[in-house]
Amino acid sequence: MKKNLLALLAITFLAFVSIYNNNSNALATSKQQSIVKKISAGKDENFNYYEILKKDGSVNFVSEVNAKYPKTHLLPFIKDHNTGLNIKQKINNDGTIHVKYEGNAGLKANFTNAVSAWNKLGIIKFKIVGNDDSSASVIVNGNVNSKEDDANSDYSKDSLGDTNNYVDYDSSAYLSDGTKVNYISKSDIVLYSGIAKLSDNNKNHVIIHELGHALGFDDLYGQNDRGLIMFSTSSVGSKLLNNLGACEKISLQHYYE
Repeated sequence: MKKNLLALLAITFLAFVSIYNNNSNALATSKQQSIVKKISAGKDENFNYYEILKKDGSVNFVSEVNAKYPKTHLLPFIKDHNTGLNIKQKINNDGTIHVKYEGNAGLKANFTNAVSAWNKLGIIKFKIVGNDDSSASVIVNGNVNSKEDDANSDYSKDSLGDTNNYVDYDSSAYLSDGTKVNYISKSDIVLYSGIAKLSDNNKNHVIIHELGHALGFDDLYGQNDRGLIMFSTSSVGSKLLNNLGACEKISLQHYYE
């Protein structure tokens, strides 16, 4: 009986050791991601859209990096999505566009980062004002939960943000080339609660994008525009470089001269 018991204990111990070793190996390969090769996930490899293929033949994830920023684009880049008319924010007497943030306190730092990104271009300047300041023409609200999301008629599953521009179609300004522009009287930006699950990098990206809409920028869908902040979509779990540069600057100079 003792021999049988010892044998049983020995078998159990060996089985435990075997399981532990297998788990250890699994953890090790998990850390290394078992990468065999990267497979291009799109036609344009300049932007590094890759699927990571694991040793067991499965695809681990898609990694997206806006690695190459387009140097040129065709105007107009700024227009009303609904009518196709040229639109822009009206500049206040102090030379700025007043903007305020309300709602989810966890997104306030990302909001500040996004404002700074646009201001660094040196063409327009957002000025952050207090919540009780009625001079803000751009109002950003961060939702805290799904109940708040569902209360918004524009919300759809997996949406991260929306911007509603209220355009004063009776207003008008003319650019030096004769282009007529209508003023945006108010912009309401909502950040849906799902944004809280993203990295800070991607939170910044969403808010920079939505502030772009408030400036009049429309969504872009062309494959050559993937490096631009106003490209319409990005993959879940993607890493975005959040570049603002020549393309946005040219458009802002053209419409906010």
